[in-house]
Amino acid sequence: MPVNVPRRTVISASVAGSAAVVLAACASEPEVAKTTPPSATVEDSGESLSGEVLLGLAADVPVGGGTKFKLSDELTVLVTQPRAGVFRAFSATCTHAGCIVTGVQEEQIACGCHGARFNTDSGEPESGPAQSALGKIQLEVRGAELYATI
Repeated sequence: MPVNVPRRTVISASVAGSAAVVLAACASEPEVAKTTPPSATVEDSGESLSGEVLLGLAADVPVGGGTKFKLSDELTVLVTQPRAGVFRAFSATCTHAGCIVTGVQEEQIACGCHGARFNTDSGEPESGPAQSALGKIQLEVRGAELYATI
């Protein structure tokens, strides 16, 4: 025995179902960028990391970009080159939640955990939840090599 369903009911049910799918898609969490778990800041690093440390080669840091150097399980250093020949070094630990920043994206230091963005020249926060600057690390360029003082 066929069932007669009013056309208006069928259309209303279709619209409601489509709206539910769209709302569910909008409510999903954005994909989190790959990052590493929280690490200690420069101030938290152990005494085993003190003094001068060879990070690597200046040529490994692209102009307008940055390169991370993992010194220990407790400390990763991000070196940026905001302009040709100008190098800056920061603790790669985001000041918001302690995640290791992803690197430099679109001329900003980016943290994939919660979206914080920092200035590549100063380490100051530019957007996102971070309220304080990345820890600055003294950096010296000697010839082709980068040295940090921890």
